[in-house]
Amino acid sequence: MTTLVAIQGDGWSVLGCDSRLSDEHGRFQVSKTPKIVENNGVLIAGCGSSRASNVLHYGYTQPKPTVKEDLNTYMTQKFIPQMRKNFVDAGIDMKEDGDVAQNEGGFLISVKGQVFSVSDDYSWDTDVRNVYVMGSGGDVALGALAALGVEKVKTVNQAETMIRKAIAIAIQYDNMCSEPIHTFRQFK
Repeated sequence: MTTLVAIQGDGWSVLGCDSRLSDEHGRFQVSKTPKIVENNGVLIAGCGSSRASNVLHYGYTQPKPTVKEDLNTYMTQKFIPQMRKNFVDAGIDMKEDGDVAQNEGGFLISVKGQVFSVSDDYSWDTDVRNVYVMGSGGDVALGALAALGVEKVKTVNQAETMIRKAIAIAIQYDNMCSEPIHTFRQFK
């Protein structure tokens, strides 16, 4: 499955991921490409359906926020509608009459150093602690971050080191995750 971790600082973010891909039968591969990509200035980390991540990573060019644009408004009015449109076009958006629209994945999105957690129902959230995890190894990674003292992280280098340690711990305890570990930095 996946371990995604993000730490947001003052004007920056660091996202990290493992590299294991698996199916419902437990067969796995080690991905040649990271589960995080930069798409027109937006970092996109995906877990769940590889198809959903493929569409977000390589299926289109993400609209870029303007210099003064409020990022909450950008996510609500531009990013999420474009995301859903591309999922609908790709046939991976599921909605029955009366149901909430859903896709087959969860995402950590970083825009100008601000991290958003996007759920499979297209809702997004931010966390006051500025720490985000997702995937089957996410809970282990979150526990590792807490034990390592994530609240003391003040720099990009400290965040990257802590994310690598947390994902390495998740890999030890979640057989659906594996090395190599990839990290990406973004600045406001």
